[in-house]
Amino acid sequence: MIRLTHKLLQALLLCIGLLMVQRASADTIDVTANMSGTVNWYNTNEYVLNGFIYVLEGGVLNIEPGTVIRGKAGTGLNSAALFITRGAKIFANGTAHSPIIFTSETDDLDDPNDIPIYARNLWGGVVIYGKATINTSSDVAGNAAAPKYDVFEGLPDSQVGTQFVNRFGGNDDNDSSGVMRYCSIRHSSTVILPNKEINALSLCAVGRGTTIENIEGFAAGDDSVEFFGGTVNTKYLVSIFSDDDNFDIDQGHRGHHQFWFALQAPDRKDQGGEWNGEPNGIAVNASPIGNFEIYNATYIGAGTNSSGGRAFISREYAAPRVFNSIFTEFNIGGNIDERSAVHFTNGIAKFANDIFWNFAANGTPAPYGQNDIALWALNDPANNNSFVDPMLRSISRTNVPAFGLDPRPRPGSPAAAGGLTAASAPNDGFYTPVSYKGAFSTNLNWASDWTFAAEAGLITGEGAGTPAASGPVTPVCLPADLEVVINGGNVNITFTAVAGVSYQVQSTTDLGANPIVWSDEGTPLSGTGTLSFSSSTGGGYKFFRVVCR
Repeated sequence: MIRLTHKLLQALLLCIGLLMVQRASADTIDVTANMSGTVNWYNTNEYVLNGFIYVLEGGVLNIEPGTVIRGKAGTGLNSAALFITRGAKIFANGTAHSPIIFTSETDDLDDPNDIPIYARNLWGGVVIYGKATINTSSDVAGNAAAPKYDVFEGLPDSQVGTQFVNRFGGNDDNDSSGVMRYCSIRHSSTVILPNKEINALSLCAVGRGTTIENIEGFAAGDDSVEFFGGTVNTKYLVSIFSDDDNFDIDQGHRGHHQFWFALQAPDRKDQGGEWNGEPNGIAVNASPIGNFEIYNATYIGAGTNSSGGRAFISREYAAPRVFNSIFTEFNIGGNIDERSAVHFTNGIAKFANDIFWNFAANGTPAPYGQNDIALWALNDPANNNSFVDPMLRSISRTNVPAFGLDPRPRPGSPAAAGGLTAASAPNDGFYTPVSYKGAFSTNLNWASDWTFAAEAGLITGEGAGTPAASGPVTPVCLPADLEVVINGGNVNITFTAVAGVSYQVQSTTDLGANPIVWSDEGTPLSGTGTLSFSSSTGGGYKFFRVVCR
């Protein structure tokens, strides 16, 4: 008799006889040319980016759920990266059970531990250029243009045909660059120029007509997500182990954001949030002001650092509005420079109903950083900020032991619903009004299942689920703890089910088929308590999975 326990919240394939998890083989397609027209990428293939690949103006790239896109190793202008240019669109519509994966060519997806969890800079990243407004350009000609444009990270102002493919910016704040949803971007950010790396995801003058939801940046060599101006709104972003900043904002960005989760590594890190109103060194208080909003973020630093590691820095006329969020485990709480302080004084910028806790540089629980302005902005009683332990369930920055990270607040936490006062986000069709602080409620762990953090055994699968569009929680189908007992030619599958979900055991005898044909085993099982299922392997190889109905 053999007993196995598996807590990874993924669609589970049990190979009876071989006792191993297998993935169906996929054809490899080398992507070497820019794209125009409509291009479809299918999950039966794996796509390998060879250098800079541009989707040109008017082009549409559709990517199926479960598709794997890889980047070749390279440096400088030979880095592998995907660029969606102005006037082009990407529709990368993954799902909670079939996320779209962007990763290195060397990444063995059958082995989540083949690459060290802190490994960075293995390929480039994903860059989206839009036509929304920026307030200041680092490019001299772009700053003098009307409307203004910039050229990405000092790249050449190159042309493909008549299109300047590295430009972003314009005057259409409602511009759409398509959809990215349930995408995991791993081990990214090769250096393209001295002191310039590609972020996991760069959103350059992207308009609010674009949908960006459930995006994971894991072990980026620069920022996980950087916003260069624009008005794009985002929800459910995950930033883990980025070398530079978790979320970087610049050039007059004015988007609305909710449910952000950031975790710093112990080895390399900078700011949790680097928030610039305009590029460093040329800030002139240009319009539009970088007046972005963040509701319900949880930022966890690298622990008790001896240097660096601010929770946030707000400078160069940035005007952040941050509500119902948690900042903890950083060396320094925050720094607001004199230029940014102008907007705190006039009321445009604001921190309210936030929790700050456990900062090494200034004692515990002092939240402020390097000047009295930060102290004033955060400690003003009218803003209802709190300096208390948010009582997160557990913090871990390693997968040994596994599943040690649980960023949900414990019941009774001041961050939980019914704890300290939380000003609910506006019910405006974008925000989800909730009564708790931070990115997670006490019961729902939306950052599991689809993320590499879950697959690698970093974050717990307990409480995993998918938030509904307007408040209620849609339970996840897959079991949090699945036990398999193999005895001769029989298999017994036992797991703790989620109430309100119906489970179906399915099997196939051929994982190499295209498409794979799954057959129901027995009848659906109602999700109450512990469920058990028994079947015979039939004396040969048989593969099982558990899905929901």
